[in-house]
Amino acid sequence: MPKVEIKNQKIFVGKKEVPLISGEIHYWRLNPHYWRETLCNVRKMGLEIISTYVPWDFHEYKRGHFDFTGKTDEARNLKAFLDLTRKEGFWLIIRPGPYIYSEWPHDGVPDYVHKYHRLHPRFLSYAEEYSKQVSKIFTPYLASRRNGHILMLQADNEIDPWPDTFGHQYGLSKKPGLFQDFIRTLYNGDLSALNKSWGTNYTSFREASPFIATMFPNERGLPLKGDKELKRHLDYFKFKYEYSREVAKKSIQMYRDLGVDIPIYLNVYPFFYAHDWVAFQEIADGIGVDLYPSNEFKEDEFEHRKLCDKIRYLSSVSKLPFIAEFQSGIWHGRHYETGVFTPNHYRMTCLSAFLAGVKGWNWYMLVNRDNWYMSPINEWGRVRGELYDVFRQIVSVFRQLKPASLKKLTEIGVTFTPFQYAARTLMHNSPILVALYQGDVDYDMCDPRRGLPKKKVLFYSGDQWLEKSAHQNLRRYVEEGGTLVAFRSFPRKDDDFKPYQVVGFEEPERTLFEFKRQFTLTFGKNTTPITVVSSVYVFRAEGCEKIQADLGTYGKQTVGYIKKIGRGKIIHLGVEPTPDLVFGILRYLKTPLASYSVTRDVKTALFSRGRRYFLVVVNNGNEDKSAAIYLPALAKIQKKMIVRDLMSGEKTVYSKEGRHPLNIQVARKDGRVLEFTFSRG
Repeated sequence: MPKVEIKNQKIFVGKKEVPLISGEIHYWRLNPHYWRETLCNVRKMGLEIISTYVPWDFHEYKRGHFDFTGKTDEARNLKAFLDLTRKEGFWLIIRPGPYIYSEWPHDGVPDYVHKYHRLHPRFLSYAEEYSKQVSKIFTPYLASRRNGHILMLQADNEIDPWPDTFGHQYGLSKKPGLFQDFIRTLYNGDLSALNKSWGTNYTSFREASPFIATMFPNERGLPLKGDKELKRHLDYFKFKYEYSREVAKKSIQMYRDLGVDIPIYLNVYPFFYAHDWVAFQEIADGIGVDLYPSNEFKEDEFEHRKLCDKIRYLSSVSKLPFIAEFQSGIWHGRHYETGVFTPNHYRMTCLSAFLAGVKGWNWYMLVNRDNWYMSPINEWGRVRGELYDVFRQIVSVFRQLKPASLKKLTEIGVTFTPFQYAARTLMHNSPILVALYQGDVDYDMCDPRRGLPKKKVLFYSGDQWLEKSAHQNLRRYVEEGGTLVAFRSFPRKDDDFKPYQVVGFEEPERTLFEFKRQFTLTFGKNTTPITVVSSVYVFRAEGCEKIQADLGTYGKQTVGYIKKIGRGKIIHLGVEPTPDLVFGILRYLKTPLASYSVTRDVKTALFSRGRRYFLVVVNNGNEDKSAAIYLPALAKIQKKMIVRDLMSGEKTVYSKEGRHPLNIQVARKDGRVLEFTFSRG
């Protein structure tokens, strides 16, 4: 029997690689008479994989009575749907819950189950019985079986403690519970350590609460905000992370015990208040993120970058970096916020995912259903022309691009610590991320808690506190030859908010200016002065190469320094980053970009596969652009460059001189994918 596994960020059935691009179809929400016609149009779109939830609440039509063969309602005939999809030659991703959400009553579990949280013994008992029943139906169709076609299974769905619903069962209200048990374990039963950390005077762990001003007599009034309050807040997130991880672990093990021997993955929210993505990947075969942007990224000026950054971070932690739910249409209610999805929006969204380094995705929903609109195929299996054609075009580009086989060309990394984001001490519009985006500097993201990538340059984006292991990893990165760059925010405390400095950063001597002001600075030999608008840290920087600026009446001041550590160095600037400053640092470090656009709102990323190169270009502006794009990574290639547009198939030949810069047209809120090959003559 073939082995189904994830290797090198790809999924294989035996020796066959299966490109991971799929679309969600809910068989149980469609008239079964339209299943075949729907699948026919999915096939014409170019897809070979479909995905579906299995709704526990619908299939258990009466308590203790299950129907998976359509005896009570033909829409319940899961077995017939599995037979049909196999006969039609599709691979299948199955998502049997227990929870599915999916705008279904009680989020997909029966009423008698919904009253218990996911780790409650009764919930686990009920879920195990349901899982046994549904597994009997789908396990014969696993791709690890003869003629099987189910190649992945999702365990549960967006696992969330839901404290607003089940908080009273966790000990977040009057009675102690799981939360207090967790805190006792976290502090090794040492109540004095808890009181010291939180600034409380509890007489028992039973009194511990993640919230201030509770019903407990030893906690009166609202304390001033500070490190101790933040520490309590972080411990609360640790509780939620551990709860979600334990649910995921039990769900995965439950399906393993029932004979599921194909890859099991977990899907996560695009934010970090309920899931530690790294912890999820430790217990699953892969993790995927669920992404639902607004039409043409109109929510705010940062939305497009935030989507790309979520994918960049996912690529650094997941064994299979894919979008588990990629917006295709929208649920009722949310459509008022997102607006009507335009064809170019879908194209731009998918190309942005390519740009960020995604390896695959599952469109949710590919087919309309009750309370879901604007998908490319409607409830009767008929195509919605202007959208369907775009989806077919994107599938074609995906198959030509083969994203799982591409190498992203960038020597730049950026740190990202999700725990800081969850605690809202770090926001996604941090100054360095804004500067990199504005300057079209492509990068990979990494979690400093884990081993850091072998990038020449690593920009620090984060708060001043970090786990000790993250400090130590940053130090190791520098000692082994990397260059770590930080600005006004730099790691200087541990996650108990105590001074902790192993990386080698110097504390500023003082701060100049209450408000931002403009000045110029230079560093390194033969560098061009760089204009900066910022308030300023001033350093003593004894024994370091100093970075100085003329601050007028304040005189010449040391606003940064370069310090050698091991085989590498740190560059620390007490100013806010700008695109020009980032470019100046990269020039000083002799680290050219692979590609970049000098046209506002146009973003690029360059990839390679063998001797072929692929440029992804996205225009996030509100007008068509004639974009000027530079390709330093290709500058040394002396041959003629043949440029092929993967969407239109149109080819253009450029001489070496004619591609500096490369000038191309990019429509508003849209994008292009270009393939570069080279020939003599």
